[in-house]
Amino acid sequence: MSDLNIGGIRTTADLRAEAAAPKPEADLDRNAFLRLFTTQLQNQNPLDPMKNEAFVAQLAQFSSLEATTRMSDSLDQFVSTQSSEKIMRGASLIGKNVFANGAVMNQPGGSTLSGYVKLDQAADNVRLSVLDARTGQVVNAMDLGPHVAGEVGFDWNGGSFDGEAAPAGDYLFQAEVINGDASRGIPVYGQTRVQGVSFNDDLGQVLVEISDGKTLALSEVTRISE
Repeated sequence: MSDLNIGGIRTTADLRAEAAAPKPEADLDRNAFLRLFTTQLQNQNPLDPMKNEAFVAQLAQFSSLEATTRMSDSLDQFVSTQSSEKIMRGASLIGKNVFANGAVMNQPGGSTLSGYVKLDQAADNVRLSVLDARTGQVVNAMDLGPHVAGEVGFDWNGGSFDGEAAPAGDYLFQAEVINGDASRGIPVYGQTRVQGVSFNDDLGQVLVEISDGKTLALSEVTRISE
């Protein structure tokens, strides 16, 4: 009769051999350093003891290791505390209105939407366009006139080109600076509401989720209102 071999079954001898096998050594830490140092003192040659200079040098190494470890622990605790404080500050924004670049705003029908643009230099004219966020169609446009460098606020009354109330929906603004025959686009900061807050470990920043579903860094929030 042939022997029956079944794979994957370990015998008692196998388990004993695994238990007796040497375990991989962990990285040396401060406790391991202290044990090695104590063992060295206990087993030194009484006829040729460790010289004072060597003894002091090893104590200095141990003290340096201890100080470095404590500093690392303190730094980790500080970073953790800072992260908690940042997200708590960000949480206070939930439900509040903020202004964000390129924010999509909901207009329930005939309501006024507000925003502003930032000019890095004087402009002969600032032209503002209101777009349907879903289709990209321009529903209205207005000239804000000449302005010096700085912030220029605006309000859209919710009307279309023909003076009728624009349908309820999501809208966004685009703006361009006109100087003579030259023009260029500039950022438009629209009002939106904060829906949630999170912390990104990789970036080390608090992120806020706005009403259109986008996520932006807290540092990008320029204004806060009720």
